[in-house]
Amino acid sequence: MKWSLLFLPFLGEAGGFQVNTQGQKAISMGGSVSGWAMDASVCYFNPGGLTALKSNFLNAGVSFLLPKSTFLGSTGSSESMSSQLYTPFYVYGNYAINEKISVGLSVNTPFGLGTKWEDDWSGRFISREARLNTIFFQPTIAMKLNDKISIGAGPVIALGKANLKKALPVNGTSGEEASLELDGKGNGFGFNAGVYVSLDKLTLGLSYRSKVEMDIEDGEATFTDVPQSLIDNGTFPLSSKFNSAISLPSVLSLGAGYQINEKFTAIFELNYTGWEVYDSLNFEFPDHSQLESRNGKEYKNSIAARIGMNYQHAEKLQLRAGLAYDQSPVEDQHLSPELPDGNKIILGVGGTYALKKGWSVEASLMFEDVRERKEVENAENNFIGTYKSNLYVAGIGVQYTF
Repeated sequence: MKWSLLFLPFLGEAGGFQVNTQGQKAISMGGSVSGWAMDASVCYFNPGGLTALKSNFLNAGVSFLLPKSTFLGSTGSSESMSSQLYTPFYVYGNYAINEKISVGLSVNTPFGLGTKWEDDWSGRFISREARLNTIFFQPTIAMKLNDKISIGAGPVIALGKANLKKALPVNGTSGEEASLELDGKGNGFGFNAGVYVSLDKLTLGLSYRSKVEMDIEDGEATFTDVPQSLIDNGTFPLSSKFNSAISLPSVLSLGAGYQINEKFTAIFELNYTGWEVYDSLNFEFPDHSQLESRNGKEYKNSIAARIGMNYQHAEKLQLRAGLAYDQSPVEDQHLSPELPDGNKIILGVGGTYALKKGWSVEASLMFEDVRERKEVENAENNFIGTYKSNLYVAGIGVQYTF
């Protein structure tokens, strides 16, 4: 067996998991908000829209994600992913310095991964549990060029943490299968820029979020219950430091909003995500070169289409709904149980209720139907079968206007 291959799955599918829960309004409208400035979340979705806000906002919220996946192996056996709850969050704020210049701050979690399978499932040598958590910080400034056009931009500081647990196909002295845990932290930098155009009842938005190269240095690989003979002959250490990097993709968004009448506003958006930057995943082990690996991922660029509707039901109540189609960047031959990704159909609903003294409460529900993926040939391993996944999301947030 080529032991270096044990490390190939780490973060292998993290690039295909973009978390679309960056605001309760956006969640409920299928993510279609870059062309319509609604609150301080525009700092993230389109920085150019900051000057279009008629008030100063503070927005904060959290979502509760419950992924469900089932794997049907070539023998006909069915296995389900363990239930896990994940909580991405966001905090936004904006402030108008004068009629032409506004500033803002975005703190959110736009990329993440969370899968956990039973310890004894058939794919345990590829993954038992995989997690990727990121936090992005973005201070922003925007300026009106004239009454119709505004521009904005800001640097992005990204922090990340990743963890993988898996079984190893060897038995230790206790008779149990050996196991491996990989744990690492990293950081990276990028930028976000946008243009916002206001034309009476029509608004247009163009935004670009750059790729972020997340460097992982001095990660820790820990081996448990490995046979002493494999330690003595140098096949495995008890632990080892490693270095790696993962490229998080750029996103180009084009959006539009149209106020149909006093109560209805329709929104449309297209996203082009540059997943091609995630073409390989490499690991360096300074003290154990026999463990080093270089592995092609070959993700493809993808497109998402989103539509949404905002309805002013009453003076204090807004209702929303949305629909989206999100194309997966993962090619069939690179599908893996860390993230059984596929093309997604997304449905969202939600609303905002105004309280007293500038406060509002927001809520959303979202369902992602990840289309079934059947794999017949795998470039990384011989783990062949069919994946079916769904994602359930409930979110709550607060808004303060001043």
